[in-house]
Amino acid sequence: MSIQYYIFPLLLSMSLLFGGCQSDTAATPSEASGFELKRDLEGTWQTVQINVAVNSADGLDSFRVENLSEQIWRQQFGMQPPKFYFQPDNKFRRVHETLQGKVMDEGKGMWNAFGDTLVMIEPDATYQYIVKGDGGRATFRTLMDWDEDGETDDEFQALRRKISVGSK
Repeated sequence: MSIQYYIFPLLLSMSLLFGGCQSDTAATPSEASGFELKRDLEGTWQTVQINVAVNSADGLDSFRVENLSEQIWRQQFGMQPPKFYFQPDNKFRRVHETLQGKVMDEGKGMWNAFGDTLVMIEPDATYQYIVKGDGGRATFRTLMDWDEDGETDDEFQALRRKISVGSK
């Protein structure tokens, strides 16, 4: 069994154990600017830009940078930038749509926030991001295996904007 199989129960247990024990006295930089991840994440977010620094690109001792903007999503892929729907009950959906609004791909799972850390759990994957936000925009940063070379060494950063307080 993969490690992701064991992470979900562990995170759920941590959430239940520490959820009521969080102190409001230590504010993160985002909270100091008024952004509180657990409260402000609920709603619909659309990706504005993705930047990835691919280390050991394609399994070689090399480096490359990939950038995906809204324009690239539309012109090169014929798609709208991905949307994320974060519901108050800690469920989320990730949706990729055509320019005409037809759903091409959809993922579902659970989310939770611990300070500035967002954990998103899908049936086959778990993602952990450091999120900083202000004024309806937020950056989501993590290390991942973007180039699928078996190494979690690629620096991923997504800029997203809140497009609705609702989560359909």
